Amino acid sequence: MSTTARAIAIAFALVAGGSSCARTPVAPQARAETSVSVAAEAIERGRLLTSTTCAGCHATGASGDSPLPAATPLREIAHRYPLDQLEEAFAGGLVTTHPAMPGYNFRASEIDDLIAYFETLKADQ
Repeated sequence: MSTTARAIAIAFALVAGGSSCARTPVAPQARAETSVSVAAEAIERGRLLTSTTCAGCHATGASGDSPLPAATPLREIAHRYPLDQLEEAFAGGLVTTHPAMPGYNFRASEIDDLIAYFETLKADQ
């Protein structure tokens, strides 16, 4: 058999026997565990992001005072504003009228992580 004929035969076998390349179904429990794991990772990334960018002024956890008394704790912000509004604010570049607060521009993945973390702050109270 020529090389070309062999390549065609292999291609045909792969197309015709595609079921051998099909994905193995994932059990619903495994999917749920994966979703929980992905969500937990997003929450942790959001927590880490707030601890590095916000914690100098704001309380970033479920309790405690802000290091800068004028800076609202993030848990209060999570309760004060709908999360979709916070998502828009993060996407638009977080800018406030408070001159001491620097402007922030977050990547889309960071915004997803921040919102995941803010959801936990909202749920804590």
